[in-house]
Amino acid sequence: MKKWSNSASVLALCLLVAAPVWMGACCAVTRGPSAEELAAMEAARQQAIADSLRAVRAEEEARLAAEEEARRMAEEEARRLAAEEEARRMAEEEARLAAEAEALHQQMMSLTTIYFDYDSSNIREDQRSVLDENARKLREYQPEDMVVVEGYCDERGTIEYNLALGERRAQAIKTYLVDAGVAESRIETVSYGEEQPAVMGSDESALAQNRRAELKRK
Repeated sequence: MKKWSNSASVLALCLLVAAPVWMGACCAVTRGPSAEELAAMEAARQQAIADSLRAVRAEEEARLAAEEEARRMAEEEARRLAAEEEARRMAEEEARLAAEAEALHQQMMSLTTIYFDYDSSNIREDQRSVLDENARKLREYQPEDMVVVEGYCDERGTIEYNLALGERRAQAIKTYLVDAGVAESRIETVSYGEEQPAVMGSDESALAQNRRAELKRK
């Protein structure tokens, strides 16, 4: 009986020694994370959030940068196209002005032929307005130019007579121009008589076109 009692005591002592170990093991299995682990987990979570936010910001910045680059390139292209359009418009305007200036130059340089009646050096009434326009051009445009008045006749009459008639016609034009304000020193006259006809032929239409005085700038 005493032997059994001693055995029971030893068993009880073993249970008392082992119980805390066993209970600690059980508690280790069921307990939550420690404070250090929680802190590490929170730090990891915060880091993940920060990384995610950085990624979002980087993506947004990249998007904004791409949009800004696209806007800049669009503005540059618009400026380039506008500059090209302006250059084209200016070139067209310069060409138009040059063409107008050339047309005006040709118009002002051109002096109209004056026609005469048969065997006459008198200025016809229907030719006075034409001569007035010739005089205006000579006064207003390149007034330093010399002008030659060439007198012509039709084929009727002798060579000598027609040379004299052509000179009278040229002189009549010169007198008219001087009276209209053109400096006499600018005007020269020459007669070609029946030479150098403007139109070949012996009908009245051809003869009428050959009785003339031509004015030419030098």
